[in-house]
Amino acid sequence: MSGPMADSRRRGLWSPGALLAGLALLAAPFLVAGFLGEGATFRMAAAAMICAEGYTPFVGAALGTWLLLGMAVLGARRVAGANGPLTALRNHGARLWILYLLLITPFLLAWATDSSACIRGKAFFWQSVFIETFILAILAASYNLMFGFSGVLSFGHAAFFGLGAYGVGLLMKHAGMDLVPAMVITIVASAVLGLMVSGIALRVHGLYFAIFTLAMAEILHLLAANRIFVDLTGAEDGFTFAVPDWINAASNRMTFYYLSLGLLILTFAVIYRLIYSPSGRVLAAVRDNEQRAQMLGFNTFTYKTLAIVLAGALGTMAGILRGLLNKGASPNVLGVGFTVDPLLMTIIGGTGTFDGPIVGAFLLRLAEQLLRDTVVSLGPWQVNIGERWALLLGVLFIASVLIFPKGIIGSLRFRSKLSASREDETM
Repeated sequence: MSGPMADSRRRGLWSPGALLAGLALLAAPFLVAGFLGEGATFRMAAAAMICAEGYTPFVGAALGTWLLLGMAVLGARRVAGANGPLTALRNHGARLWILYLLLITPFLLAWATDSSACIRGKAFFWQSVFIETFILAILAASYNLMFGFSGVLSFGHAAFFGLGAYGVGLLMKHAGMDLVPAMVITIVASAVLGLMVSGIALRVHGLYFAIFTLAMAEILHLLAANRIFVDLTGAEDGFTFAVPDWINAASNRMTFYYLSLGLLILTFAVIYRLIYSPSGRVLAAVRDNEQRAQMLGFNTFTYKTLAIVLAGALGTMAGILRGLLNKGASPNVLGVGFTVDPLLMTIIGGTGTFDGPIVGAFLLRLAEQLLRDTVVSLGPWQVNIGERWALLLGVLFIASVLIFPKGIIGSLRFRSKLSASREDETM
């Protein structure tokens, strides 16, 4: 498809009308909370309503706005040839609906657990679970950019993730840096590491490159755990560092929740815009047939470098969030698990899809949390699911691959396109 309609579809969610409508939807519950609450000022009233325990008028306003958004999405899907905000709702309405649901999740958790979203309790705990899920989703999306969209197989993506946690922590603890400069320097270091990795990618390909990245990550893991650097990294025990109060997850967890969700949205937006750009089409060509792309005159090394460096920077950002959440770092963030997990999440959700890795991260992390304390009784026997989570994960992975060979999102889209083509043939 080409022309104005194609440009409108590519803009989709990012059109000015859609952004203004989204801001209005987000502001509505807070306005209602302020008007319905009691207090000397609007700010105090809204804060009292937001931090209240259980169901409040704010929760009702948030749910009502979410339902109105859902009705708008369904209505837009029935409108043919619409432009502007309606096109955004038709093409990205489900994403907007889910995004808004995630925005009000802390308050829904407070309602479901009859606790407050602002102080320690069950809702406070579940916010941390969602924060970890957002971090894993960023990591999986960054891996998918390199593997799914560019065809670069890596077994050492944990090196970038661990660099984020260690880099920001060491700079803040030993160099006395503030948070923002430490983050900037860590991401720059990640870009340098990405350039070094891409330089090797020019000389080795496929499985050999994957083995090289695995060895690189393992070297960093061994260095972090080595007793020689115990005064610097804490060796196998890791180290802790102080974080600013405004981002301290122990006291301001809701702030951290929205920060991590915002960075997940930023990650999605960056990857989305890249893949729908001319460079993204070249990356797809490199993934499908690198030699043919070279014959067409493209410098495939440059585009692979772009994918590796950007994916590494996004993975480092996820690592920074992990370090800030735990206020520390240990060698396990450089372990192979943080390469295997995003790989599994990408495959389960759908390789080469925008939503697949995020869906995979949510399924695996939330399923693990829900099943961790589950005990199933089978007559005289009792099975603790949490103790056998790794086994259950393997069974779920095999089942998902058999049922959804292209991943959940990839298979659903393939079946939808197949169904649409069959309908066109019968017309």
